[in-house]
Amino acid sequence: MTFEINGANGVYDNKITDESIRYGRNAADNHKELVVSTLVDGATSVAPMLDYSPTAEAFQNNINKLEKFADENDTYLNSLPPLQYEYRYMPKADNGNIDKKALLGAAYEEMGRNYIPVKKFEESYLPNTQEYTAAPLDIDKDGNIDTGEYSASMLAADMFSKPNPSISAIDGSMNSKGMDMVMEYARKSNAEAATKLYSQIYNKFNLNELA
Repeated sequence: MTFEINGANGVYDNKITDESIRYGRNAADNHKELVVSTLVDGATSVAPMLDYSPTAEAFQNNINKLEKFADENDTYLNSLPPLQYEYRYMPKADNGNIDKKALLGAAYEEMGRNYIPVKKFEESYLPNTQEYTAAPLDIDKDGNIDTGEYSASMLAADMFSKPNPSISAIDGSMNSKGMDMVMEYARKSNAEAATKLYSQIYNKFNLNELA
């Protein structure tokens, strides 16, 4: 069974009154805390320097150091998220009727603000600016990526997470496969296809209402 990260509970309980926005922000924060932060901030301990002196004391000290090293790394490895998981950023969509408020909440939580200049977005979210670009997400060409435009990439990741990707398959969840595909669409070589896809999703769901 796939492990699910969702927004049913989280740091925004009793802080945000709107149920949908609270769900989206909880989901994004839970995803960040359970997956992103663990992988980025976690680290295995550095292997210890051993004493090769031919004494019983050196031998015992080495044993103690190695046991401590193993225990610390086991703790880190046990804290890692499951390899297969589903990030449910909004309640399950019903017949394609997505919860826009939950989507907005998740997008805002991931971005940390209502909009980000394209250049700043590229520096913050893309591996490099030689091969990658965020320009396709700037759908209204105002030099910024707002929450509505960013939401288009979330829905695209959702779509690509499905066995048979299509806009009609969007249901409010994504996995690593879908997220990886969105990163592929950020390559400059895929800019034309990305522009068409994001514009199609943006217009289909009237995401300008989220900006």
